[in-house]
Amino acid sequence: MTKLGEMIWDDGLKEGIEQGKQIAAERYSRLILLLSKEQKEDLIVKAASDPEYREELYKKYNL
Repeated sequence: MTKLGEMIWDDGLKEGIEQGKQIAAERYSRLILLLSKEQKEDLIVKAASDPEYREELYKKYNL
């Protein structure tokens, strides 16, 4: 790959990573807001500390 090709690839990769982080943060925020609205603060703590449980909640709430 040429130097220019590598630079373009690296820029695209960085942009994709940043977009992924933003999407993940927005998804997490929506989950926290839903749980808060349902007054399930105990689940907020569990979701924050247990990634597998958080994934279950994402599926449950279609996030």
